[in-house]
Amino acid sequence: MKFDPNSRLFDRVPDLFQSPFPGADAYADNAFQALLSRAIGSGQGRTVGQELLTQAGAQAWNQATQMLWKSKATQAGDILGDVWSKIAWIDSKKDSIAGVLAEVPFPLTTDPQQLVSAIAGVALDLALNAVTAVPVVGWIVGIVVGIGRALAPLFTGLLNEDDQVLVERRNMLPWRRYNEKIDQWWVQNFVKVEAGGSDWTPTFSPPTEAHAWSLADGIDEDGNKIGQVLAPFSGKSVAWNGAYGCLPGTFRVAGILQYRGRPQPPHSALRFYNDGTLIHLHGDFTQTGDFYPSLQQLAGTCWQQVAAGGPDSYKVDCVALEKLWRDWFTALYTSVMDQGHGDWLLGYLAREVHGEWRFGASASGVLRPEATDGTTVPLVTPGTFQNGALASPRSRTTCMYSDLVLKDKPRTQSGYLPQKWTRDAKTKEYVAPQIYAQTGGPGMVCVPWPPGELLLSKYKRADDMIVLPAVRAVAQLQRRRLSRSLDCAYVRPDAVGDKPAYAAFRDASLRAHCIEMRKRLLQHPSRMLVEYETAREVDPEYASALKDAGVPTNAIQRGAAKLGLRGSAGAEALDPKTPAPDRPVLPQGGLPFDPDPERDRGGPRWLGPAVLGGAALATTIAVAVGVARSRRTNAR
Repeated sequence: MKFDPNSRLFDRVPDLFQSPFPGADAYADNAFQALLSRAIGSGQGRTVGQELLTQAGAQAWNQATQMLWKSKATQAGDILGDVWSKIAWIDSKKDSIAGVLAEVPFPLTTDPQQLVSAIAGVALDLALNAVTAVPVVGWIVGIVVGIGRALAPLFTGLLNEDDQVLVERRNMLPWRRYNEKIDQWWVQNFVKVEAGGSDWTPTFSPPTEAHAWSLADGIDEDGNKIGQVLAPFSGKSVAWNGAYGCLPGTFRVAGILQYRGRPQPPHSALRFYNDGTLIHLHGDFTQTGDFYPSLQQLAGTCWQQVAAGGPDSYKVDCVALEKLWRDWFTALYTSVMDQGHGDWLLGYLAREVHGEWRFGASASGVLRPEATDGTTVPLVTPGTFQNGALASPRSRTTCMYSDLVLKDKPRTQSGYLPQKWTRDAKTKEYVAPQIYAQTGGPGMVCVPWPPGELLLSKYKRADDMIVLPAVRAVAQLQRRRLSRSLDCAYVRPDAVGDKPAYAAFRDASLRAHCIEMRKRLLQHPSRMLVEYETAREVDPEYASALKDAGVPTNAIQRGAAKLGLRGSAGAEALDPKTPAPDRPVLPQGGLPFDPDPERDRGGPRWLGPAVLGGAALATTIAVAVGVARSRRTNAR
């Protein structure tokens, strides 16, 4: 059914989404930068900037979610009354709005438990749990805290050209300066144009055409060459296609890749080959899709609504999505490997970490060994796509070079300088040099290649391990729920007047199945439980047929009819032979801004599971939600 946009429930919903993140102009102000970098309280690594950005990220998600549900409630008309009662309501004790339309009083903090308590305090977590396949609060908290902790240091002090650490941070930003308005416009477009419609497929489609990827010079706003960009080009321009690029089943956005070299470290940190040449490090690789935090939050939540069942599940064309992403990733992987740029692909491979698949790793700052012919030894090889391992058995080494570590003395490179790699004349395979026996002596520490934190993971195609399983799970859900629920009454398999069919029914077989279930429903006892008001908003013609079949037209009549039905707890399956949908696929892909989760960066231990994303995150935040609820209940 449709809801009155003037209802009190929508009083707190903004008319237009605006990014709460400070823009480039604010960061260019020295006084504002000083404020961001000021330490909080006793320090402990916390700054005003981190807490401001964490709060901003949380508020952005809160506002975007409110606008999404207002658009759905007042435009789409496919929200069931029973569902809406779990989404938003007036808390009679507080005389305030609760659920997804509540304004969350997020504190100025980077403490996840405080953020969770604020969300639970207005029952927003309970509302979302009622309409999403899995709880999403943990993911949102992980994202917003990751934003605060990662982006604040990136932005603070960007004008200080003399600080090499800041230069490295600057290199991670999109070259044309971070612009909060781009993220803002994507979210505005979704909540105003897509949310109230019946086709969310573009939101979860690749952002570019499935063209071959190639390298080009990276140019800044002043026309200076500052690095390289890897992207699918159409002529001299990136082949953007107007889709959002949100990866199904994740809280991630796909973007183009950029690379900038790093300044050389201090001389004491330099290491050399035995011919006197420098052992280089990779510069900074940036997956620019990570810089759309508001879009990530909104799209990840929406996918979990799709995966939960109900009308939203039919707003994506799974057949199209599977082909689009398969073609897109194939074009990416094939073209990049053919050109010999495999190390760029680390940002676009699925990486197994603690039993879950995360999207991308990073070669930024990783050692880049060279061969005697002047080429670079690759981390990502054709074998990586077969066995999941980086490098090759012959190119890996447990001792690329050795350092001398003595008590009370600075760490230096030992006198046993390494040789460069060679290449097999027939196979062209890279071969690591022989390890000196002396490098195992007292005080000697070997530095392996590839680095252990990358080598210990397994790598696969991201579409195989993350994207396509999520899409296929929803495809199964669509077909099975049509047979086992009343969904067919609340979706349009065909256009009705100026209202288009739901996106899923571009698949002719699924459309035919929906039409068949609709025919069956007209004679099935469960038709008496159909919410006529919603069916009428979605498809007046089919609603008329339901009415002629004796379907109650208001809640009072439905309640009376329900008492006379066998199994009154719910509708019976239209086709009992169809199995129930499988359990929802848990979100994969991890969270942005932490490509090397095994490294111990110090700081609070909660940051491990929270920012590193996935199953561990969900468990950790779920415990925090439970603690928050228990405390609130006991306080009454």
